[in-house]
Amino acid sequence: MAITITLKLRFSNKIHTDVMKKESIPFASGNANGMLHVGSYYERGMIRLDSSIEKRMDQLTLEQKIAQMIVVRGHDFAQKAGQMNAEGRIGAVGAVLFTTKGSRQLEDVVSWINEFKSAASAPLLFYLDAKNGIADAFHLGTSFPSLMALGATRSKELAFKMGSCIAKEARALGFGMVSNTVVDVNSNPDNPIINTRAISDRVELIVELAAEIIRGMQEAGVVPTAKHFPGHGDTQVDSHVAMPMVERDKDYLMEVDLKPYRELIPKGLMGIMTAHILYPALLAPDEGKVPATLSRTIMTDLLRDVFGFQGLLISDSLTMRGIKTHYGIERSAVLAVKAGHDLILQDYESDPAITFKALYDAVQAGEIAIGQIESSVRRILQVKHRFNLLHNDPIDWKEAMNIVNCPEHAAIAAEIADKSVTVLENASLPLTNKKTLLIATVGAEEGMEAEDLGYVVKGKSAYLHNRMMKYISELEMIAVKEYPTEEDIAKVRRAMTDNRYDHVIYATFVRVLSYKEGSGTVPQSQLELISFIQDRHADAAMLIFGSPYIMRKMSPYPNCICAYGDCVYSIDAVLKVLYGTIKATGKLPVTVNENYQFGYGLS
Repeated sequence: MAITITLKLRFSNKIHTDVMKKESIPFASGNANGMLHVGSYYERGMIRLDSSIEKRMDQLTLEQKIAQMIVVRGHDFAQKAGQMNAEGRIGAVGAVLFTTKGSRQLEDVVSWINEFKSAASAPLLFYLDAKNGIADAFHLGTSFPSLMALGATRSKELAFKMGSCIAKEARALGFGMVSNTVVDVNSNPDNPIINTRAISDRVELIVELAAEIIRGMQEAGVVPTAKHFPGHGDTQVDSHVAMPMVERDKDYLMEVDLKPYRELIPKGLMGIMTAHILYPALLAPDEGKVPATLSRTIMTDLLRDVFGFQGLLISDSLTMRGIKTHYGIERSAVLAVKAGHDLILQDYESDPAITFKALYDAVQAGEIAIGQIESSVRRILQVKHRFNLLHNDPIDWKEAMNIVNCPEHAAIAAEIADKSVTVLENASLPLTNKKTLLIATVGAEEGMEAEDLGYVVKGKSAYLHNRMMKYISELEMIAVKEYPTEEDIAKVRRAMTDNRYDHVIYATFVRVLSYKEGSGTVPQSQLELISFIQDRHADAAMLIFGSPYIMRKMSPYPNCICAYGDCVYSIDAVLKVLYGTIKATGKLPVTVNENYQFGYGLS
């Protein structure tokens, strides 16, 4: 069956922005697990109203409309959330509601989602934070390399495939919105929370790859959320902990931090997530010092009216100390909606009824105009209509299992990893099959949940050791803490006293995590250990599973390889380069210092 519609072609291989075309586009057959149903109408880039949307609007009560705007995440209140859902007071659900205190297994997750769907009286939207794939949140799915690793490949084709794979796996479980992709320009090397979560420090590369990720996600039926608007790349503070301030002038911001949005919105971007950051240059004189999240000048006047954004605007977590400490649960929710958000990420530490009541009371008191609620809900329903999310159809867990365990997706993740590995120093690569000592770091966060990022941090030093045994017949390993203890240092000293190892390899896992002191860098005690190893073994090799910026703090090892993260495929790829199975082709997507600039990378 086909229907003739009027549209402007977007996110196709050739983006047409100047010519209106009539196209006959077949509807996808699809189901709850299926791909995007092309059923929306576009005119001059706008979604045209559909009569069925207006009918749904008429059927929704005020309570149900407000519920559509709150992504419920209060994991200590899952039972309460279930009750609210049955009462029609929930319209969107975040994965942390049921993963933090519940199961992360496929059957349990699908069962939980289906239970919510069956009890709902209005269309539900399920939200997931999955920058590197659904494996971030669940014990299943494909784990992809970091976005900075993708940046090192320079591959638009792989960017599209990565976005498509992540979206297909998320949609297979019923998630219609995924927090992805980060389009922050990581212009501050000391950024503790963006860092390797960013594609690059260059606007052009970010836009080029992000456009393909977004296209892949939207074509697979998932609403992406480009983030963190207006930008989080030029900060030195984690907004999970405090409220950063960016003191750039407006002209600079327009050409750097804001440019990815200016470029991506005309291409059809359907979702944006905002940031709890002070941007004095973007605020109106009468607004005072409010974070971007709560500024109507930024969220509505700039983003909607100037940039022309017509998709869904969602806040970052209202649990983050940068906003919760200053404004509290109720006021932050009300002010975020007043600023222009369609959806807010509810404070997961509190009863969702608190946020719901705060918004309901604000509407009843006239503080939030009913017209604004209606505009947001109409936009939400239009996007749900476009992405086939209006019906609470059950998920088939067997069909979902086939998608999330897809070997083709694993092959794409491995290809990204292989093409991202960047050699920073090469004195004697590849290494040989001789007696080797591996010294690998272990973080205190391993096995714990990354707060507000929604995933469990998995230790990878044991995996690295096991995979190295494929290449080395005589291999010994010493695990040291990220902050090495005296005992750790003594072990390394004893092992290196008699020079009995032909190769010494130091592997550091440099993770970017919310609320973590020293996120994205290495402590002084580890730098001292790194220096000691280098002094005792002239041909030592360093493997960086994380931020390349740590090279600003140390003298380079004779052999040094960077993988931008600790995805299992990235670990495998590093070993392939280390032992000569493949040649390194990755190029730095950021400038680290004078020695390691954007585009640098040895063969």
